[in-house]
Amino acid sequence: MRRTNRATWILLVPMAVLGLMQGPGCSNEAEDIDRNGENTALKGECKLAADDGDPCTVEGCEGQPNAHVKVAGLPCGTNNALKCNANGQCTGCTSPDQCGESTDCAPYACNSGVCTLTFTPSGTPVPAQVPGDCQQIQCDGNGEETTANDNSDVPSTACQLSSCVGGTPMSMPAAQGTPCSVGNGKSCDGEGNCVECNTDADCGQNGIFCDVKSNTCFRCTDGIKNGDETDIDCGGIRCGKCALGLGCGIAGDCISNFCADEVCCSSACSVACFACDIPGSAGECTAIDKYGEDFSYGMGMSCLNSNGQACSAGAACLQALGTSCMGPDNCASLRCADPDGNGQKTCVKAPGDTCAQNVECASNNCSNGMCAP
Repeated sequence: MRRTNRATWILLVPMAVLGLMQGPGCSNEAEDIDRNGENTALKGECKLAADDGDPCTVEGCEGQPNAHVKVAGLPCGTNNALKCNANGQCTGCTSPDQCGESTDCAPYACNSGVCTLTFTPSGTPVPAQVPGDCQQIQCDGNGEETTANDNSDVPSTACQLSSCVGGTPMSMPAAQGTPCSVGNGKSCDGEGNCVECNTDADCGQNGIFCDVKSNTCFRCTDGIKNGDETDIDCGGIRCGKCALGLGCGIAGDCISNFCADEVCCSSACSVACFACDIPGSAGECTAIDKYGEDFSYGMGMSCLNSNGQACSAGAACLQALGTSCMGPDNCASLRCADPDGNGQKTCVKAPGDTCAQNVECASNNCSNGMCAP
């Protein structure tokens, strides 16, 4: 039973009455000073009984006849507006809401001016339930709530076939094409997701296609790179071929039937140090600048500085600056020298290349920021 906090006025109860309720050397009130205002000097040495939650009793010694003593006149009910009688009943009510806070399983009643805390019968469902958890919240008959298995409380989740087994939710994906309406979804994908489409028919109109990878509808005239397009409104299975310089994934995406460096190209462009995606000449197979890199050519080959390679002015992949060399033909600079005299030949810069110090240059002469002849 819920207990209404009692004020310090309890101390005004005649000490003679209190003396009858407690044993020698033992207080009949709980030790919580904030609750009853009892002076610590008046406390006894016994173990005080736990608060029983009844506003019409005060606590004495645990296990003794005075553990919970009924006291007439104690305040009770909502906002302490009612009073306890000698029988330990909260009296003076005209409606249940004056008695205290009711719950679904422990509602108050007001009968002939007396407040009574009643207990809802065991097994009675409470109004507030959690839908789809295979459980039912019920009253336990003692004023508290408990749960019981409810195999009729089946979860309802889009694109899932759900059931309850022994009070536990179970589910499996619904078949592909099962109608659904979550977000922009229209049908299930067979993996438990509600998607926009699985087939072109799901998109509803001719000229609108379904990209089966993203399960989204797209058109080849919407000005957006979407679906399986490799560039805006071109490439892929559904749309037309892309012009030179536009994105591609395979040769079939391109008008030229050549796809190099992920753009439609004028040729296969599969030799070293030529690329089709150079800014300003995208779509044309163009030589890469000296000392530049070719990230992809031929059969998956590359010319990378990280591998000690670089492009030469003659569009060949040779050794990068600073790498060991045997002769000039090894180097992208076409210069192999030992300008610092340490006995180790390396690829060094050619006349006309920018420089910051002499040892960078084959001539060992950096003048005005350029390697001298």
